[in-house]
Amino acid sequence: MAVRLLITACLLFVLFRGVFAAYRFGHDVFYQQSVEAAPGRDIDVRIPEGQSTEETAKQLKELGLIRDTWAFRVQSLFLGRKVRAGEYRLNTSETIDEMLELLSTAPEKRRSGKS
Repeated sequence: MAVRLLITACLLFVLFRGVFAAYRFGHDVFYQQSVEAAPGRDIDVRIPEGQSTEETAKQLKELGLIRDTWAFRVQSLFLGRKVRAGEYRLNTSETIDEMLELLSTAPEKRRSGKS
């Protein structure tokens, strides 16, 4: 009886953790929030030719522009936006969607509107 209770408690704990992790991931992907409130900080970013979305996400996280690399990658996939090589000025008050829009635009439109 005690073993059955322990197994049930462990399964409930694992289930709870899984639901919490799924909720948090969904929240990070679908709820648009920035790392900092406006006005934020401008950060210059250089994306080299051939850099993958995964590498770009890691770079942006290291620079403090995003919180979650998976959320960046999933939003890039859902929105169908490919990151283009170049130099960008991003702001910590921008959402992932705003950054992806900027990172996938033509060279003459690569400045953040928040600076």
